[in-house]
Amino acid sequence: MVYLSQDYISELPKSHASLSEVDLSPLPRDPNELFAQWFKDAVEHNVGDPTAVTIATVDEKSRPDARIVDIISLDEKGFHFGTATRTAKVEQLEKTDLASLVFWWQPLRRAVRVRGTTSRDFGGERLNVWCVKPYHFEFTYIWDDRMHSDRVIYNIDEFGEWERIRIQL
Repeated sequence: MVYLSQDYISELPKSHASLSEVDLSPLPRDPNELFAQWFKDAVEHNVGDPTAVTIATVDEKSRPDARIVDIISLDEKGFHFGTATRTAKVEQLEKTDLASLVFWWQPLRRAVRVRGTTSRDFGGERLNVWCVKPYHFEFTYIWDDRMHSDRVIYNIDEFGEWERIRIQL
């Protein structure tokens, strides 16, 4: 049984134009600065709920799990978000200290993927605040369709410094 056919999905209109251009020539050394710039662009262009982010974790059987949370802040420690105290997400974060975040600001055709280590920032009775300290950033700007994009990757090197790689597809 087919619930959504390939023909139906392929006929749906797709947005190929971004609301703003991206200049990737003056890249900052710190990817947090580029993230903050892109986040502010999303706010200025009235992207619906720019704080919403998908967080991916793994369960005790190494099966992937993902859900949406809201970012509270970004500082030198990393990305901070809140969650209830007794959730599968909290159990997964307590057992492994790894998570991935994915931001998608569709009207701007921009995505940011962050991989990092996690730690509890604040533990309350009803609310926990967690932090994802990045060791990998991937910034993607889709300038035509999903086959044509610019990508900038930042990784932490062995000296704790950010190294950049620019890819144009």
